Amino acid sequence: MASVSKNDLIKKVVAKTSKTNKDVTEIITATLDAIRESLEAGDEVRLINFGVFSVKKSAERAGVNPKTREKMTVPEKMRVKFAPGKELNDAVANVKL
Repeated sequence: MASVSKNDLIKKVVAKTSKTNKDVTEIITATLDAIRESLEAGDEVRLINFGVFSVKKSAERAGVNPKTREKMTVPEKMRVKFAPGKELNDAVANVKL
């Protein structure tokens, strides 16, 4: 399965719009920055028909160092959570892996 980079995404948006590469780059960069800033502030980002980005605390847990096999404690931390919307789920429901 292929991976789509930020530059690939920019090229796809340029092809679908009448905007220049520079304009689309600025818009996508600003959009991603706004999403990041909202999450940093603890806010949820809800994109209708796409999904919801939110921040969730993951609890402290027991883990194992994969190199040494030594038991360790993984501290709690904040993580980004993404819950896809129905339309996005439906769009990828029949993707062949």
